[in-house]
Amino acid sequence: MNKSIPSLILCFLVLAAACHKKPTPVNYGVKFDGTWVGINSCDSSTKTITFLSPINNFNSVYYSDSVDTGLCAKLVTFYGTAFGDTITFPPATYTDLCGNGYTVQQTGTIIGVTLYLTRITTGTQDDTCVFVATKI
Repeated sequence: MNKSIPSLILCFLVLAAACHKKPTPVNYGVKFDGTWVGINSCDSSTKTITFLSPINNFNSVYYSDSVDTGLCAKLVTFYGTAFGDTITFPPATYTDLCGNGYTVQQTGTIIGVTLYLTRITTGTQDDTCVFVATKI
């Protein structure tokens, strides 16, 4: 009987360890992953943005877009973090090809199947634009 008690305890500990699995973390970035097409409120133009969410960096999302327009336009990559249905791009400072400086901050939310991405730009030109889009 004494031999069965340690065996029983060992069996219980093995079962308890096997049942105590860490939950799989949620990668909120994949909600944003893909190509979104919509209207930019600042100039009423149709715009396409492709968000990418690296598999090895949970909740990280990035996309490339330009700051400024015309000959001064410069392609910039914006890096953000997703949580739930929200994405946040912290303030980042960029200089376009004409030497104009900008600080860009963005937040986005998915409501239903629609993405609302608000982009606040300060610097050489100040504006607030909202990109309203759906994923294709």
